[in-house]
Amino acid sequence: MSDLTFFIFIFAAIAIGWYLGRKSGKKKGAKNNQHHALAQSYAQGLNYLLSERHNDAIEKFIDALEVSSATFETHLALGNLLRKRGEHDQAIRVHQNLLARPSLNRISQQKAQLELARDYIAAGWLDRAERLLQELVETSSELRNTSLEYLVEVYRDEREWAKAIHAVNLLHGRRFKRLPGEWAPVQAHFCCELAEEAINGKDYLSARKHIDAALNYDRHSVRANLLLGRLEYLLGRPQEAIRVLERVPKQNPDYIPEILDLLITCYEAVGDEQGLEQYLGALLREHPSNSVLIALTERIHQQQSEAEAAAFMGKQLALRPSLRGLGHFLNLHIDSAEGRSQENLFLLKNLIDQLIASRPHYRCSNCGFSGNQLHWLCPSCKHWGSVRSVKGIEGE
Repeated sequence: MSDLTFFIFIFAAIAIGWYLGRKSGKKKGAKNNQHHALAQSYAQGLNYLLSERHNDAIEKFIDALEVSSATFETHLALGNLLRKRGEHDQAIRVHQNLLARPSLNRISQQKAQLELARDYIAAGWLDRAERLLQELVETSSELRNTSLEYLVEVYRDEREWAKAIHAVNLLHGRRFKRLPGEWAPVQAHFCCELAEEAINGKDYLSARKHIDAALNYDRHSVRANLLLGRLEYLLGRPQEAIRVLERVPKQNPDYIPEILDLLITCYEAVGDEQGLEQYLGALLREHPSNSVLIALTERIHQQQSEAEAAAFMGKQLALRPSLRGLGHFLNLHIDSAEGRSQENLFLLKNLIDQLIASRPHYRCSNCGFSGNQLHWLCPSCKHWGSVRSVKGIEGE
């Protein structure tokens, strides 16, 4: 929200406070002292705004505008506006001021408590937010589901995955029931987080249980199959790992680059070089990408010759130009070149490498966040599974 909008809102809020106070004073007949005090607060608040002293203007607003059923929503809106502007301390001040008013009815108190919990989440005070939200879950039937959704957010940021799974289950009132589409993939990611922790701790039995749970929530979970393939390989079953990893391109070809290294390792472990080359060739025809092209070119180089690999890469680049492919193509020619030609190829290869390094490899389809690492949870918009490899001449 722009500063101008914020300025207008505060100005209007103080004006409303002055008007309501004046109106109230007239009705009660006690006009002079109260009216004078409100007019003075209004003038001071306006002066603070004109001096760009927003914090002082907000303080004046809180003092001047009495909390009542008529002004409750205005206070609430101001607190939410401040939170969106990143002014968390001021937002907390406004919502705490509401909570301190016993004259408000129960539902208004609970709404203020919910907004205060959201302030704490935004400020990173997750333990405080968790306490407020747990209380609302237990005491407010109107705000129970909304509070549970924010509680899931808190547990996600605290990496309390088991608690997050439990909170989502409570959203629907029944445990282990298959969830609607909007929550099932999220549940699967929570289980995958637990599976990753178990694999890293070499607790493979627990890892398998969490992966099974993830696939139960979302049988199309790419991440769960990637983890299952990794688990099978760690357990010394590369053939089973191959079978699992080869599901991924059918589920979502955007994640093909993520399976390649382990898939090649598994094929090598079972000694099936021919099977690997055939599979990579099929992948390239059905889901062309630079990672597959480079992997297949490497196999041709190892199994046949550098010249045949270069010829293959050259044909593919003519069909589907890319910077990564061009860089690999130059690599295949540098060793056989001599003198000035070799120096020029080195120079060109370095330029291409720098250009590739300056471009992001991954981008979030939801918010546009970009980086060079695959995040299952976008660090910017907090969406699960929305970060994918970049396509096009500079990407895959």
